[in-house]
This record gives sequence, structure tokens and C-alpha cells, in this order.
Amino acid sequence: MSFWEKVRKFMQANDTEEPSSSPEENLKTLSATGERAEPAAGTEAATETLELEISLQSDPGMVRTNNEDRGVYKVPSDPEVAARKGTLVIVADGMGGASAGEVASEMAIRLVPELYYNSSQPPALALKEALEQANREIHRAAQADLEKRGMGTTCVAVAVVPPEVFMAYVGDSRLYLLRGDDFYQLTEDHSVVFEMVRQGILTRDQARHHEERNVLSMSMGGRPEITASFWEKPMMARAGDRFLICSDGLHDLVGDAEMQAIIADGPADAAVHSLIAAANSKGGLDNITAALIHVHTPKVQLDTDSKATREVAILSP
Repeated sequence: MSFWEKVRKFMQANDTEEPSSSPEENLKTLSATGERAEPAAGTEAATETLELEISLQSDPGMVRTNNEDRGVYKVPSDPEVAARKGTLVIVADGMGGASAGEVASEMAIRLVPELYYNSSQPPALALKEALEQANREIHRAAQADLEKRGMGTTCVAVAVVPPEVFMAYVGDSRLYLLRGDDFYQLTEDHSVVFEMVRQGILTRDQARHHEERNVLSMSMGGRPEITASFWEKPMMARAGDRFLICSDGLHDLVGDAEMQAIIADGPADAAVHSLIAAANSKGGLDNITAALIHVHTPKVQLDTDSKATREVAILSP
């Protein structure tokens, strides 16, 4: 059974139809820690109200002087658009010559939300097509300027329309999920080394330390046409879920078990700050960007003067 077939079965675990293989098998396969994961008892009611706590932070790291990572999250001010398309969270890791990497990643975080929210397609297809159209624009810009030739970017885009979660991505930035005591990697890197893992040539542990682990097999801007990986059907979020989106500046240096421990408790802002600090304490060899989406039931609002943030963008350190 392929990786994506198992992801699809896992995402459909709350459907009324019985999955063709056991939840235990699906969860064990998807566990990023490699430990046996048992399914949580029971499911939340479909009518349960869910809210989001989101933190997005970026840091240049300890070695590089510029930051080619970018991130953004948006909550539409129009209630009708928000109900149809939800909250969008994006992390992009730019690459390619001089300042061109940051040009590519900035284009990604600008174009993908615009294309997604203006699309008449349902969220899953709208997200996939937004990445693919943004790729065309980035590639066109790279070809038009010699100094930008070869620029590109990774991109992970997550749209949350509670309780549904949609995702599309390109490259080796990742999406993880902490659900209960189990931690899952929900993306499969578009990289040469990860292809070797798929073929059984390397183990995941060997891939983590491989000298060519950051050589991408697909990025946005690298060629005129790509096919973004995406979820055809949404994952059903549960109260307590924590979705982590991050660039390789984090997951290359901080192991799965440590990331899991850091995001398990406490406010999202503090958790993301600690993730970046952990990567920097291990050398901070690359730019580091992380976004944490904490799904929870409504809390009592104690501060009547506080205002919800409608849009946040990480453009530069």
C-alpha cells in the first residue's frame, strides 16, 4: 500500500464507512516517531464548534545573514468567504542565487492566497491549482531576469474550514500532526533522498543524515509546469489537534521526538519560539520558519479589549 493510500485511509477514519484496513495499521505507518500508535477512543461530535490558535514565526538562523523563508496566515474578513474557504496558513522556503530565493518565496505567499480565495473551485482543488498557477508565475519571473534564473521555493499551504483541513504542497517543507500522544508526518518530501527512501534504498534515519537530503526533485519555479501534491479529501480535525508546518531549517536539526515534546503543551506562540530556539541551539544552519495551528473548543474570553488578528505575514527577520 502506498504512502498516500495510507494517508487517505487515515484521513477518512472518521467517515461512516469502515476502512479497508485497521486504524492501528494506518496510524502505525504514519507515525513520524516510528513508535506504535493506537487509535484514540471515540470521536468528537460533528457539530462541535472548533476554533484555531495560530502562531507563525521566522528566524534567519545562526549562520545566514538573510532570510529566504516566508510565511503568512489569513482569515478572510468576509464571513461568506471564511465559511467556504476558511483560514489559510502557508510556509515557503526560497532558494536560488543572491536575493532571488526570497523573491520566489514572497511571490508564493502573495500569489497562493490570492489565487485560492478567488477560485470558484472547492477548497481541495482550489489549493492545488493555486500552487500550480503560482509556480507558473514564479517560473515566468525567473526566466525574465537573468539574476533570478534558477530561483524557486518550497510551499506548504494548509486551509482549515473547521472541522475540515485541506493541504497542498511542493518541496521539502513539511506538515506534521500531533494528535493525543502520537506525532505524524503528513507530507512526503519532494527530494532525491526521500525518493530513495520510497524505493527502500535508504531508511528514514539514513535520509536524515544524507549529505544530499536537501536536493529537491520538485520546487515552485523550477520548471513551467508541476503537479502539486494535495489531499483530494479533507482530514477531519479534532479538538486538541496541533498541526505544525515548518521549513527544513527546523526539521533538519530538531528530531521528531523533540518537536513533539515542544508543541505538546502551552500557548502556540511559546511553542513556536521554543522550536526556533531548539534549531538555533543545534547550529541554526539555515533559515527557520514554523507555524503551529492549535485546534480547540471555544474558550471564555477574559480580555474584552483584545482583537483577533486577521492577517499576519512573515516577510523578513
